[in-house]
Formats: sequence, C-alpha cells, structure tokens
Amino acid sequence: MKKLHSLQDLKSLIPKEYKPEFKQIVKRNKIKQSLQAHYSIKGRAGNPVIILKGFTGLNRNELRSLSKHIKNKLGIGGSIKNNEMFFQGDKREGIISILESEGHYVKRIGG
Repeated sequence: MKKLHSLQDLKSLIPKEYKPEFKQIVKRNKIKQSLQAHYSIKGRAGNPVIILKGFTGLNRNELRSLSKHIKNKLGIGGSIKNNEMFFQGDKREGIISILESEGHYVKRIGG
C-alpha cells in the first residue's frame, strides 16, 4: 500500500467523476418562548439541577439541538424529559444569558 504524504496524494484516491452531495440545511423561524428556569435540589442528593419549563411549539429535535448548544457552551451535562430540559449544576445565569441572546424570555424561579 502506498503511503500518502500530502493532500494531492489523498485526492488521487477520489474518482474524477465524483461529485459530493450537499445537504441543504433549512432553518425554521425560531419561536420565541416564555420560559421558567427552576432551581432544584430535591431528590438529587443535594446536587443542584436547573429545570427549564414552558417550551411550546418545538419538536423533540429542536429541543435537543437547543439543549446541545447550551451544554456545549457551558460544559455541563443534562437531559430532556416531557418537554423540560434538565441541566446539571448551578449554571442558571449562563443558561439564562444564552437563551435571552436567542430572543427567549426567561423567568427565574426558586433558589
């Protein structure tokens, strides 16, 4: 097998008639939500959890992508259950600032 030392060598492996397929990404108009950010430690052995409630009109994939964006930005874990987002740790201020920068209204509840 021949060693590949440059991108030109790698390009030689692709057939000349190859045309890449480009997926078109369709962005929906984001629905501005009026959300509630709850602080909770009940039933979690004293570990704080931020629960976002009040999502309407978003499907599971849109919730998942929003949750993933927040988790990557803040470096925290979390999950989605029953149209509610659960984030580990007390990062409520960071979560609220991210959501407000996207145009959502977020009300702090508890804690």
